[in-house]
Amino acid sequence: MTKSRAVDVRRLQSDVEWALAKGLGPRDLVPMLERLRRHAPRGSEPACFAGTELAELVLHDSPWRSAVLAREVLQYVQTDRAWAVLGLSLALLGHYRTAKNAFDKALHLAPGCASYAHNLGHLLDAGLGRPHDALKWLERAIRAQPQDTEIAASYAHALLRAGRAEQARAVLEKSLPDPSRVTALLERWNAAMSAAVE
Repeated sequence: MTKSRAVDVRRLQSDVEWALAKGLGPRDLVPMLERLRRHAPRGSEPACFAGTELAELVLHDSPWRSAVLAREVLQYVQTDRAWAVLGLSLALLGHYRTAKNAFDKALHLAPGCASYAHNLGHLLDAGLGRPHDALKWLERAIRAQPQDTEIAASYAHALLRAGRAEQARAVLEKSLPDPSRVTALLERWNAAMSAAVE
């Protein structure tokens, strides 16, 4: 009876890191990450690395699996990325309050991250209906990344819902070069707000 060769976990991780650096897509990365997770000792740095990367990769197609993977990583190591991925997956699943807690923890570990501030602010505004609470996070995000049109749109949306329509228009006009697009966005958001009240 022949012994099976031991799997070199560090080599597997190195292969994954190379694939990530080369920009390989999920079709190639998912099996590599699954293999690394399968062979790395549970809770080890390579296992947590693979779990976080895999959670990010499957987030949009399988948010439930993404949440499970992120929670598994968080049993062993507290990282801002794992908390942020958990927050995104929970938000996609409609678990807004729990997602908010996850984003709070991500921001506690990485307070300067504009992406986390944006996600938390957008969640507070659009998910939890708390635009006034969202503004401080969206202001922080827009200060860090003033050219980001997605952040600007989220900030303008919260401003409009907080009753600050002129400021919302000014934010959009600074971000979007097409005035007709600004008007169309504001009209759509106003219509959605009116429909929600009825």
